[in-house]
Amino acid sequence: MATHALLGILIGNLNTFVQNEIAALSGVDSQIQDLSENLSAIRALFQDAAEDQFTSHVMKDWLNKLSDAAHVLEDILEDCSTESNRLQSEGWSARLHPKTILFRHAISKRMKDMVKRFQRIDDDRRRFQLPLGVRQRQQEDDDLRQTTSAITDQHQMYGRDEEKDKIVGFLTEHASSTDGLSVYPVVGMGGLGKTTLARWVFNDDRVKQHFDLRIWVCVSTNFNMMRILQSIVESSTGVNPNLSTLEAMQNKVQQVLLDKRWLLVLDDVWENDKWEDLKSVLNSRGCETKGVSILVTTRDQTVASAMETCPTQSHHLQPLPKDDNWSLFTHYAFDPNKEQPAKLVEIGKEIVRRCVGNPLASKVVGSLLRNKREEKQWLDVLESKFWDIDAVMGALRLSYFHLKPSSRECFCFCALYPEDFRISKEQLIHLWMANGLTKSKGHLEVEDVGNQQWEELLQRSFFQEVSTDKYGNTTFKIHDLFLDLAHSIVGEEYKAYDESASLTNLSRRVHHVSYSGLPELNQHTLKNIESLRTFIDLDPTISNLFAGSPALVLRKVQLCNSLRALRTRSSELSALKSLTHLRYLNIYNSYITKLPKCVSRLQKLQILKLEHCYLLTCLSKHILKLKDLRHLLIDGCPSLIEMPPKMGELKQLKTLNIFIVDSKAKHGLAELHDLQLGGRLQIKGLENVQSEDDATEANLMSKKELSYLYLSWNSDSNSNSLCISPERVLEALEPPPNLKNLGINGYRGSQFPGWVRNTNIFSSLVNVILFDCNNCEQIPPLGKLRHLESLYVCGMKDVKYIDEDSYDGVEEKVAFKSLKELTLIDLPKLERILRDEGVEMLPLVSKLTIPCSPNLKLPILQSVEVLEIKGLKSDNEDMASFPEEIFLSMRYVKQLTISSFRKLKVLPQELGTLSSLQKLHIHDCVELESLAENVFQGLSSLRRLIISDCQRLKSLSSVVEHLTCLESLRILFCPELTTLPTNMNKLTALHHVFIEGRVPEGLQCIPSLKSLTLLVVDSLPEWLGDMTSLESLYIGRSPRIRSLPSSFRNLTNLRSLTIEKCAGLEQRCQRETGQDWPNIAHVPHVQLIPTLNVSQVP
Repeated sequence: MATHALLGILIGNLNTFVQNEIAALSGVDSQIQDLSENLSAIRALFQDAAEDQFTSHVMKDWLNKLSDAAHVLEDILEDCSTESNRLQSEGWSARLHPKTILFRHAISKRMKDMVKRFQRIDDDRRRFQLPLGVRQRQQEDDDLRQTTSAITDQHQMYGRDEEKDKIVGFLTEHASSTDGLSVYPVVGMGGLGKTTLARWVFNDDRVKQHFDLRIWVCVSTNFNMMRILQSIVESSTGVNPNLSTLEAMQNKVQQVLLDKRWLLVLDDVWENDKWEDLKSVLNSRGCETKGVSILVTTRDQTVASAMETCPTQSHHLQPLPKDDNWSLFTHYAFDPNKEQPAKLVEIGKEIVRRCVGNPLASKVVGSLLRNKREEKQWLDVLESKFWDIDAVMGALRLSYFHLKPSSRECFCFCALYPEDFRISKEQLIHLWMANGLTKSKGHLEVEDVGNQQWEELLQRSFFQEVSTDKYGNTTFKIHDLFLDLAHSIVGEEYKAYDESASLTNLSRRVHHVSYSGLPELNQHTLKNIESLRTFIDLDPTISNLFAGSPALVLRKVQLCNSLRALRTRSSELSALKSLTHLRYLNIYNSYITKLPKCVSRLQKLQILKLEHCYLLTCLSKHILKLKDLRHLLIDGCPSLIEMPPKMGELKQLKTLNIFIVDSKAKHGLAELHDLQLGGRLQIKGLENVQSEDDATEANLMSKKELSYLYLSWNSDSNSNSLCISPERVLEALEPPPNLKNLGINGYRGSQFPGWVRNTNIFSSLVNVILFDCNNCEQIPPLGKLRHLESLYVCGMKDVKYIDEDSYDGVEEKVAFKSLKELTLIDLPKLERILRDEGVEMLPLVSKLTIPCSPNLKLPILQSVEVLEIKGLKSDNEDMASFPEEIFLSMRYVKQLTISSFRKLKVLPQELGTLSSLQKLHIHDCVELESLAENVFQGLSSLRRLIISDCQRLKSLSSVVEHLTCLESLRILFCPELTTLPTNMNKLTALHHVFIEGRVPEGLQCIPSLKSLTLLVVDSLPEWLGDMTSLESLYIGRSPRIRSLPSSFRNLTNLRSLTIEKCAGLEQRCQRETGQDWPNIAHVPHVQLIPTLNVSQVP
């Protein structure tokens, strides 16, 4: 939708164009003056027209015509700008070239057509007889004069405490005693806070403690099985499984959920036609543990009734009570540190009454009024005509029209994204820039203005569920009602298509298109669109070079040269040469090996992003022609080995997240000197620095906007082969003091320079990584950094203390006061965290990874819940055991991993003191032969036990009888463990067993085993038929198995059997015809997943 802001840009561009020689030579300068006046008149009444579009189809149609014409006019002016730049660069001779003459003739005709087109639009305007107003300009001026106060505590909930406790009680108490899935629907109209309530339940401490795994999936209007299953895997593992078939994805989900008590939230469900299919997947393979629960949010009672497992448990969310709704409103409308004027309170209560108990409406209107302190402003909101349409949508429209004009179109641009999509803040602002929706203002760069507009929309509650990772990457969502509002404004101009959509019949009015997967299209898909500005693939990047769906090949689609933004994974990029207006180009998961030369023709390109292009080795030297380039972002391109020379000539660069130093001329750090870089910067190849002066020329200190700096030397380099000592290089690379993330990798100096040790300089540091700095004897003193949350130290052979600094005279003697995650690996001489004794430390650390250094002494750390103890890389005989006080120091650990102790023969007795331990993983302890009984007697809370790669483990002894709460047992590659203890029959809570390798005898003694997974086994013993409690059996990656035991007929409770990648069984288990089919014919769900032939790989 063309807005007040876009029209203003056009008027300015027209006035510039009148002075251009192309306008004079084309003979359209006088007509352009008339056109500019028409646009100015139209712009003056835009606020009234935009508001009336919701009630007048005629007005809506008029605005559509105006928007379409404005986009085409902007394209024409863009062509003229490009041509003018070409003539300036090529000189006077180019002005007489036939191509130039033809261009002027074409522009003359196109511009005269536009004058006529806008004249018709202006004639229509006159028929509406709208008064020319100044309301919008006044409103914008008022907004600019106001001082703003930020809304804090965005996550507070009002009036739902009892409802939250009820749902939590059901999930942790009632459902925990119920076999199979327990489904609890929350039903209510849009904006009542269903998702907010579910989120509060999801993050409740009682829920976190009760469930092994919590999964959140946004379903939205399309109940897409493949997408839901993929989301379950991603939410559980943090990794995209990159599977192309539904069967494979179902199997992966079942593996992920196996042995776990899990909670799945299905948020915003609109239909239930495939619910039974999903339920079947979730119920199979032993997912029927007691306490497995699904929480559903939906607006539709029919959906809730179809999905609920207990008819009395559906929760119908009601409007907020009056007092709670008022509290919510005041939280957003009033500054907590200032008085609430009585008159505003009186008006405010009337406004809240109009919000009819809808939290979203109260939140949005409260945010709108937060910085308005005049009674008239509040009365204008109370008396707005939008309340007459619909209470909730009225509140949203009211808030929308109180945005500054520039922010309105930025909000509308969000219609490009599908419902429940997690949007990248950085990407959105870059797309705003590419489409001219945000401009520099005074001393503010265009990125700063874009950030201000984003913050305004956040403060006004247009955005929600904001999340920022430790590297500063921010993502967020938009409530579906706000998306409905955006779509009602933009109409056909914005289209978001999912993987099942067809793009073969797009409207000529479309300006912005996003898609997922590989939608149906043809060569003429985009040909008829009058002015396409954005065409982006929303699929995520993948970490596997050969995984993922095929790319949309650009050469098969006729791209519009009007494009401003393109995101693609195509490797056929020749079509880029015609996209002369392109400002944003994101190439991801492409097979390109070099950035094509045609990219250099994109003279207006501002953002170039290369993601997970695994084969990309170098950038074209022609990239230096992109003089407007502001952001060069390279991520996940491990084959990239060099940068183009003279990168310093790209004077506009604000972000360059990777720079590779080379010893060749014009490849050194001096290229960074004049670049005012911000955000993230990783400098690789520091072993190639030729002189200290070269390092100093990087001028990092002046780059005040840097937040993340990672300095890397090649791990193969050594200090003797370097041109200059690494100490002098690092000393010269001092960064600005406001850095939040610092990483140093492969540093070969014997000590860190002064700036690294100066804690006063780096008071803002949040994350620090020191990797393979093997020659350093001391770590920089980081304990006094007040904001440090994560510290990773690996590969420093002589370090004795993590912080050697003195705390004498320090007023607050608390070291690492904000640290939450501490990872210490391969530090063989480590003795203590602090050299000073008697200093409190690590009060908040919850996740700890430590090396088992022989002299290590740890303080009492009661906050640690996740602990990993790693052996050292060297086969040191001292590592046959580890310090006993480790477990005495951390009595409340819930998850413990003991790994890589290759000389360990006996587990320490102190392990038995961890009465809160719920999960224990013993890995790669090759000398360990048995598990001592007295160690396990105290592990009364243990629910999951994993033993892997313990080559000599022969017996679990009788320890198991003490593990009365054990629910899951995994044994992986322990070839000597052939028999389980006879007292396995005492493990009545053990429902899930996972075996990889030889199947040990004694499994049949487990009385209540429901789920069994067997991987990489050579044969199946006949006694498996004695496991009559078994309900789910999975056999995978076992090509040597030749047949199923006949005793399988005795498994009368078996409901699900999956056989995957077992070539010897594929034919024998075929339905009706296979030789082993009679043994499994009684099983309701039998799934055979064949071994994939290499020739079948796409």
